[in-house]
Amino acid sequence: MNSTSMRILRFAARGVLAAFLFGVAASQLAPLSRADNDKHEVTFERNVAAKMRDGVTLRADIYRPKAEGKFPVLLVRTPYDKQGTMNFGLRAAERGYVVIAQDVRGRFTSEGEWYTFKNESQDGYDTVEWAAALPYSNGKVGMFGGSYVGATQYLAAIAKPPHLAGICPTVTASNYHDGWTYQGGAFEQWFNESWSSGLALDTMRRRTEKGMNPLEGSKVLPLLSYAVLEAPSSTGVATYFTDWLEHPNYDRYWKPISIEDHYADIQVPVFGVGAWYDIFLGGTLRNYVTLKTAAGTEAARKGQRLEVTVGGHAGGGRKIGAVDFGEKLPNDDEEAMLRWYDWLLKGEANGVEKEKPVKIFVMGINEWREEDDWPLARAKRTRYFLHSAGAANGLSGNGVLNSAAPAEEKADQYIYDPSDA
Repeated sequence: MNSTSMRILRFAARGVLAAFLFGVAASQLAPLSRADNDKHEVTFERNVAAKMRDGVTLRADIYRPKAEGKFPVLLVRTPYDKQGTMNFGLRAAERGYVVIAQDVRGRFTSEGEWYTFKNESQDGYDTVEWAAALPYSNGKVGMFGGSYVGATQYLAAIAKPPHLAGICPTVTASNYHDGWTYQGGAFEQWFNESWSSGLALDTMRRRTEKGMNPLEGSKVLPLLSYAVLEAPSSTGVATYFTDWLEHPNYDRYWKPISIEDHYADIQVPVFGVGAWYDIFLGGTLRNYVTLKTAAGTEAARKGQRLEVTVGGHAGGGRKIGAVDFGEKLPNDDEEAMLRWYDWLLKGEANGVEKEKPVKIFVMGINEWREEDDWPLARAKRTRYFLHSAGAANGLSGNGVLNSAAPAEEKADQYIYDPSDA
């Protein structure tokens, strides 16, 4: 299905809708009546090609209103398979947006070689300008998505594409050396290995499909080798991982892709979303605080917004780990973003401009609260200290955390043997 146009009214479940999009006959589905007639019917195109400046073709799924006129674009560039954007694409297109979900270079349906971070500025710039020039685009492009997909937004923004109008990065960092690959000088082994392992799955699949020609085996005698029975080589599957290890310091490898070194190049408003307990919270807060004064335009400096929820990479829902944060925590982040873009890209007077720029979930009292700024002007820094009677290790230990300065206390020791699993 390379180009499919369809009417999307309202179906009983998104699962049924997904089946329709990928091949089930329309006659099998029963549309429900729609009370709100201001929502658009939607047309859908799959694997639309966009050629980058170096000739590499990236592919995207496009959801857009089935109506005359031009509409603002919401763009997501992801290494995690663009098909995961389907539900949001339909929701936003119904609301009057063109939603473009693109596989980044070297991932899933897009051409090229995959390598973390290094191509996202150039490809982000080219994709934004390509999207703005589409016949149904009004020339205003916003971006969205979280984690690495937040990085694709910031890295596109520092390239300053003329038609980028705003970004909405969620739970993402400000520096891909410290606060991503390294933390306080220590290599983030679990995170780096788990992330690289997940990314390698598609890389290995592409390599297998590209190199698999069973008929080639007929040319090999004696019959001791047959490509179908051989595992593909893992050489070069994640070269970025070894490069991370070879660059433990903040050097020329990291600086070109550091957002912190390019705040002045960001010229658009940013709606940043972070989360308490999230691995990238420090970077999310740092981006908001610094862009208020260091962004490259007055509109960008005054256009910063921040929301902090709970969880992020640590988990979703009202319960994070063993703590239940109550019924007020769940928040429709998609709706919050769409309201912001309704105001920013469509010029709707929906009250966003009157809201305070910071919204945080206050743990303990478990309530949302709007604030004038971050960090809070009334906040007081408090130093906390670790104490123990010499046996803090473990849940049953005698360690405590409080604001009392340490006096003479017994040293705390434990034995660590990495071979003792």
